[in-house]
Parts: sequence; C-alpha cells; structure tokens
Amino acid sequence: MPDVGLTISVPLPPEGAFDVFVQQMDIWWPRRGVFPYSFAPETTRPLHIRFEPQLGGRYYETFLDGSEYEIGRISDYQPPERLAYTWRDPSWRGETRIALAFSAAGEGARVNYQQDGFANAGVPELAAYYQIGCRQTLSAYAAQCQALYELGNLSDASPRA
Repeated sequence: MPDVGLTISVPLPPEGAFDVFVQQMDIWWPRRGVFPYSFAPETTRPLHIRFEPQLGGRYYETFLDGSEYEIGRISDYQPPERLAYTWRDPSWRGETRIALAFSAAGEGARVNYQQDGFANAGVPELAAYYQIGCRQTLSAYAAQCQALYELGNLSDASPRA
C-alpha cells in the first residue's frame, strides 16, 4: 500500500489528461494554500514548475531570481498511460517516488496517484500531510481538465441566432 494514494476522474481522455499534467503543470499548479507548494527561497518568488517530458528528464522549479531547484527526475515516461518521477525536499535525506497511471473511464480518464518512500526520505510523519496536500493539488489539476473540457464543448457548439 502506498504512503499516499488518490484516484480522481477527469472529463478528458487519457491523452489529454496526461498532457495537462505534464505540459500544463505550470498553469494549474497551486502556489499558495494550506501547504507551501513551492521550493522558492524566502529571498525570491516562484516563477515556473515544469517537467522535461522524457525518460530521465528533470522535474524542476525556477525562481524569479533565475535560480532553480531540481525536485526530481522522470523514471517512467509512457504517454499517455504512465508517468513516474522522484520528489525530494532539500531538507530530506532521500527522495520519494510518485507514480501516476492514466486509464480510460467512459469518455474521460481515471488518474491514479501514488507516492511512496517517506520513511526512506527520513520523514515518515509527513505522509499524512502529503495525503491532504496532494488532494488539494490534484483538485487544481482536475479543475484545469474540467475547464478545458467545457471550453472545448463551447467551441464545438454552433452559435444560436
């Protein structure tokens, strides 16, 4: 059983859901909230959070002052079915592993999120907090998918006189 496990449904097919997660993270990623969602030092502000979408690619954040923090590396990249990457806070002694699976569910997609390795990272007590924080983060992702779905349906509708 993973330390953190969540499953959500989004109205986009797996291809679109995967793309929104990987290519549009900088749009939907919440930078404020109950938990800090940025690794920005106190002396600067977050600018971008991105993936280099390939096996071995970086998962990283850039800051207004031009500095960067590499959060992790992509360890499994099989669009549109699977994405896995590491996640490490700079204060931890090791990293966690995040794995996402995207599967068809009706006309949309089911997204299964798992994160493991808090004990190996030296922070087993944080798993419960990440369960809450990931729920909030995935809600922002689902809202972006929903908005894109609704906008797509609006553009498909013919104007009414």
